Amino acid sequence: MAIKDLAVAYNGSTNSKAALSFAIQMCKKYEAALTGLHVRAPISFEPQVQRWMPKEVLESLKIAADEGTQEVESGFRAAVAEADFPGQVEWLVEDGPTNEHLARLSRYFDLLVIGQFSEAEDDAKRLKVRAEDLVIRSGKPLIIVPNGYQVRPFTEHAAVAWDGSRPAARALADAMQILETKQRLDLVTVTAPGKVSTPRPGHDLPRHLKRHGIAVETVALSASKDQVGAVILGHCAKSQPDVLVMGAYGHARLREDLFGGVTRTILKTMNVPVLMSH
Repeated sequence: MAIKDLAVAYNGSTNSKAALSFAIQMCKKYEAALTGLHVRAPISFEPQVQRWMPKEVLESLKIAADEGTQEVESGFRAAVAEADFPGQVEWLVEDGPTNEHLARLSRYFDLLVIGQFSEAEDDAKRLKVRAEDLVIRSGKPLIIVPNGYQVRPFTEHAAVAWDGSRPAARALADAMQILETKQRLDLVTVTAPGKVSTPRPGHDLPRHLKRHGIAVETVALSASKDQVGAVILGHCAKSQPDVLVMGAYGHARLREDLFGGVTRTILKTMNVPVLMSH
């Protein structure tokens, strides 16, 4: 199935601008429609406070919120126009918890693109878009674009972090529509020092990928358990793939500290766009 319907989370922050640039580039390549998703917090006060607030004040707050949303949409459409994107463009706004709404909305698209979360000052006043929540909640693949990422022409090169686990297999399947368009794929495996990975003869992943017409280069790396994420990103820094594909490792609960060390490292220090799936 080709990518034809792509969404991007956009709130006007620096992170979301990088995500939008990458999303536009993908839409151009795959001739896909682009939808900007914006979730804003509803205006709410404690009942005892709101009871004493003049209607004029509440109306002024609503007008200011609407004007802020219009400003964000104008920035979105200006960026799309500047990129000379010829495809279909839509804009969708909802009020409520950011990640809950984005997760639900993402189910109606092929994938969702977001910017990497950071504690940057320009994002401090905005609602946080959290990959940790979205990758578990949505049921769809998620592409996270690093902070400050400079979009460049696709080299048609991808990398897949592979350990044979269920999350890795899920991410590989979700990314296949992208991987089949690449000219080169690095299949990255990381084992403990001195340990050799021995796939079952006739049932190895390179054989499977080659049947999909994908040129595979196996990259075997070595690292201790707490350095796996750093080693994978080190390879990406050298080879500069268009995207790194990996499974999200962690528990069902949505707290960041319950995610596996590899997932946390990638989310915190990524240097290339990452397609993540759970």
